[in-house]
Amino acid sequence: MMQAFLEKQVHALSGLGYPASEEGIRIYNQQLAELIQKSSPDVQEEIRMQGRDMWREVLCLSFGLDLESAFTNSAQQGGELSIVEARNIMYKVAQRMQEPELLEKVAKLAASAPSSGSGANDNTYKHSIVQDILVHDVYLGKKNEKDSSLVEECGFGSGERGYVQMQCLMAEHQTDPLVAQYMGTAMVKILESAGIDLENLRPQQQ
Repeated sequence: MMQAFLEKQVHALSGLGYPASEEGIRIYNQQLAELIQKSSPDVQEEIRMQGRDMWREVLCLSFGLDLESAFTNSAQQGGELSIVEARNIMYKVAQRMQEPELLEKVAKLAASAPSSGSGANDNTYKHSIVQDILVHDVYLGKKNEKDSSLVEECGFGSGERGYVQMQCLMAEHQTDPLVAQYMGTAMVKILESAGIDLENLRPQQQ
């Protein structure tokens, strides 16, 4: 899903004069953020709603869910999360991501991956390991049959539906400083455990 989403972004942005690369997406997002900061509250809210609705549609299409019924059996049936709720949820996610057992699992899987002879290809494979563990162990995993998954603990549905519900509602709070801090700190830990060179992931200064 993310690969298709990013490819479409690159394609659209290249027609607007941006580099057809990850750097083009970064520049666009940076300029969009600057524009939003200078805009009136009404424009800011309109852009926020458009971004939220687009992300929800992409998620539901990817997982084969009907957008109108995506929040059925969710504690957040109103389709909104307060910033306090979003921060509490992301704190729980970040704590789960940094559990020693999970970081050890990431490290073992990454270490056992066959080398392709290309650092970029190896990092891509390690990223797929991280993404798989994030979805199946962090969000949907259960330590035993009597436990609830993290998405269920946070008041969402079970399985893929619960995961999509959670991502749909959390998407509009990703730029909140505290939410970003929780996720950023946890992602650094899990990427380091996978042996991914973080220096190569940082955008080059202009």
